[in-house]
Amino acid sequence: MIAEDEDITVRAVCRRSDGVFKHATDITRNDARHGMVKAAINKQETIRTAVNRSSKKSRTELEKLVAMKNAEIAQLQADKELLIASHRAMILAVTEMGGFATWKRFFERYQATVDRLEEMRSLPEVNVITLSSRRDT
Repeated sequence: MIAEDEDITVRAVCRRSDGVFKHATDITRNDARHGMVKAAINKQETIRTAVNRSSKKSRTELEKLVAMKNAEIAQLQADKELLIASHRAMILAVTEMGGFATWKRFFERYQATVDRLEEMRSLPEVNVITLSSRRDT
């Protein structure tokens, strides 16, 4: 119904249900079903509002706007990569001076932040190499 831009109402849903819902109360008395219909109505209103706003602009204006937004997204992605590289370098510098434990203390209560930094691959990766002792040879 959203794709066809047909007004979404409880009665319209009943008509389109191929007999699954015979009466509007079959939907309105069930909170989950009623919530789904309300969500669809809200989504349809949002889409219609966006279409009405964009239809007032010419195709050329919309293409320029899309190009500007794409450039902005590309710049933000480049900025993010730069910040990640800078962040990684700073942590490596602190680690070389023996202070990673101190850095980590700042984030003790913010484990979600540390987890997110790891997901972004902004924390340096540590490759541990086990050296054999002279006794092993």
